[in-house]
Amino acid sequence: MATPEQLVRLYDLSSPKPWSPACWCTRFALNYKGIPHTTVPLSYPAIAPKCSELFPSMTGLEETVLIIEILALLYKALNDSALIARLLNERYTEADSYKDLKHVDEADEYDGKELKYLGRPINALDKEDDSREFFKRTREEFLMCELGDIMEVRGHGEAAVLEDLKVRWIILRERMAKEDGSGEPNYMDFVDASHVKWIEGASEEKLAKLMTLYGDDTSIKLMKKVGPYSY
Repeated sequence: MATPEQLVRLYDLSSPKPWSPACWCTRFALNYKGIPHTTVPLSYPAIAPKCSELFPSMTGLEETVLIIEILALLYKALNDSALIARLLNERYTEADSYKDLKHVDEADEYDGKELKYLGRPINALDKEDDSREFFKRTREEFLMCELGDIMEVRGHGEAAVLEDLKVRWIILRERMAKEDGSGEPNYMDFVDASHVKWIEGASEEKLAKLMTLYGDDTSIKLMKKVGPYSY
């Protein structure tokens, strides 16, 4: 069977398995919409050069992944997940047999900073391309503490981080309480699930705490809902 034309190129961090939340958001979206795409691994040291290549002016942009290139229709490169989700809806519409991503605008209000303190998945990075050393050095310079100390120094301890997360994720709990996890996912489901993937990359122990955050099946239903698009 012929391979369909690749319409989008997704740049993800080089690692044994995907974990970047921003990249997972777009991977979920591409898979859900059924857009043929290819993934290109990118080391941490290679992010800035690739951004300089694709975005020469870098006006209003950060040197970060995710990055996508729209290869069909009118060429476009972007590295902002919310803008990418909107662009995918604009370029690949229901009229052309692509599913529509719902609730994209709600992502603008999302604040996942507590999750940043819960886990730093440095061990999920590629060991062969200097990504781990680069990640550790640059993050410690920015955060002004050792990565191993970030939860205590910046998050005031694991218990405090989890309690804050319970408050910030209450909308997720309310959303999942209305369903059994078998319905059609929306973009906010993908945003929340992408952060679960992030913590999975950091620590199985922390993932277990996240999955049982409310002592119910909130996270289980979320991951069941996005499961068909988790590849």
